[in-house]
Amino acid sequence: MARYVIADIHGGAKTFQALLDKINLRLKDCLYLLGDYVDRGPDCKGVLDIILQLAEAGYDVRPIRGNHDDMMLRCATGNHDTFSEYWMESWGRETLKSFGVEHPVDLPFCYVTLIESMPYIRFDDQFVFVHAGLDMNKPDPIMESSSISMTWGENGNIKIERLGGRKLVTGHKINPLVLIKKSVSKNHILLDNGAFTNEHPHFGNLVALNLDTQEFIVQPWCDGNSIYISAE
Repeated sequence: MARYVIADIHGGAKTFQALLDKINLRLKDCLYLLGDYVDRGPDCKGVLDIILQLAEAGYDVRPIRGNHDDMMLRCATGNHDTFSEYWMESWGRETLKSFGVEHPVDLPFCYVTLIESMPYIRFDDQFVFVHAGLDMNKPDPIMESSSISMTWGENGNIKIERLGGRKLVTGHKINPLVLIKKSVSKNHILLDNGAFTNEHPHFGNLVALNLDTQEFIVQPWCDGNSIYISAE
């Protein structure tokens, strides 16, 4: 059995599938997904369809919820927080097009249920998986961090003793590929390379990490026009 982790797919269904093809995922493998399946890219529905298909086929896929997924869910259910109230103005209208609807309340039930079923955090005996961060000021960050910290937060000094000796694995914050590869030897592994933007030479890839061999598998964005994000 191999363990893989992928972060921040952001509507890149073709890119996601191409990366899975490179991995050659087997039924006995475990695939962690670190959230942000929707927004920015053109085929958010397609990304969620792939996750549903993997689960239905018996693959061990373990998704968690990112801030963009959380915003879409809150708009669909009406359970708003400060962030979700701005989703429609920022990304929502384009994202909803991929589902063939105009209003969040009309999102098909299977996608709403899928995101609702995703926890904010997962962990095994070696790693803690969360979209954005943990509140390292808490005595027990795994159990005591808020959903805001886990979907939006920044990490300070990672104290692995507070994580039971585990390494923290996150997406959310875009980093150059060289820093992502260096992070595998540190207490905090970074995985978001801004797949949806390839207008800068250090960004624009969807990245998977084999947690057992520490091998990175890199797939350039192949879902059409990218979005420029400054390297600043």
